[in-house]
Amino acid sequence: MRLISKTTLLYLLLAFIVFSLGGVISLEQFKKAVSQETDYELMGAYFRTKEEVKKGNVDAIVTSKYLEIMPLESNFQYDTTQAFTLRDTNIYLKRTEQVETFRKLIGFVSHGDQHYRVEIIDIFFEDADLKSVVNNITMRLFLFLTIGLIIGSILISKFIFRPFEQILQAIEGFRLSSDEPFKMPPTNTREFQQLNRFLERMTTKARMDYVALKEFSENASHEIQTPIAIAKGKLELLQESSDLQENQLRLIQSAQHSLTKLSKLGQALSLITKIENQEFISANPINLSQIVAHSTQNFSELATLKNIAVEKKIQENVQIKIDPTLADILISNLLKNAVQHNIEGGRIQVQLTSNQLVVENTGKELNQEPEKLFERFQKNQQSSKTLGLGLAIVKKICDLNHMQIHYHYKDRIHSMKVNF
Repeated sequence: MRLISKTTLLYLLLAFIVFSLGGVISLEQFKKAVSQETDYELMGAYFRTKEEVKKGNVDAIVTSKYLEIMPLESNFQYDTTQAFTLRDTNIYLKRTEQVETFRKLIGFVSHGDQHYRVEIIDIFFEDADLKSVVNNITMRLFLFLTIGLIIGSILISKFIFRPFEQILQAIEGFRLSSDEPFKMPPTNTREFQQLNRFLERMTTKARMDYVALKEFSENASHEIQTPIAIAKGKLELLQESSDLQENQLRLIQSAQHSLTKLSKLGQALSLITKIENQEFISANPINLSQIVAHSTQNFSELATLKNIAVEKKIQENVQIKIDPTLADILISNLLKNAVQHNIEGGRIQVQLTSNQLVVENTGKELNQEPEKLFERFQKNQQSSKTLGLGLAIVKKICDLNHMQIHYHYKDRIHSMKVNF
């Protein structure tokens, strides 16, 4: 979910809470205001009636169901300090066939020795009516606010947050290996300006560190090959000596094997570093079927020497987006792993579809968790002559190209599945 959408939803949630509390408070204020206004109207009608009675115009007062004046006995006594009282009353109305709430004033007036009882009623809004009015007002305001926030969020996203989106696009397109300068979009917003300055400093420092590390790795990898080649050459010359004993010859062969392993180790670690630095980026799809078929053919000869049967089922013209060099390394490492860890008289099965590559091979029993084999220097048999980097390189290639690789083992069948 986008930042502006989350902000809008949080604002709407906060507004809903505020409007709900405001509706309750407004309801109470409405009830209080309506009650006061109704009481004022009743008291005004009572005082006007009282003035007419004092003038002796009792007969001129028009009585109705809302105003009633009744004469009392001459000896009737009432509290002159409290001439009237106000209270709520319920009256059944025939026209609506409902009981409505009314406000009633009961008071007493006198003219000479004659006392009168005055009852005045006025309709009073019910709680349900008030709640309905307040709810309608609140919901309409909340609806207008929602529409305003949505429109506002679109405008904010289009104008104010445009530099932020441009910054994200610039970061997404940033490559350490690229020589192009990291350009940030111009903006007059202070926070975005601070972010731009920070990112420019950070990317410049990261690129400098990357260049320095890359040069060191390349130089180290290159320079280490020279003494290794010299040492191997001298060992080969020493091996051709005619006066070597058998134990000396074994020591020379062991040294040659160690130097070869060291050379391969340097090349493999250098390749992993290049993959992690995303130096292999390809935007164009390639025909993976051709690469799989070619690699399978190459390893078939090696498998035949170990009496291993190779079966293949390759779908034609499978297109995926991956660097051709990495694709060849991926397939070669999987097939090499299947050959090296196979058994005499075993088999290898290669299957390629539009969304999956499967390499299955017979082999010895797995003695550790399959997931650990994708880590560096992890081998099923620690005494094996392999480096333990082949599957680690495969995993790095899959991660770089957003592919998933799974290792399954059952009944001495090792299965590698790469999902595109």
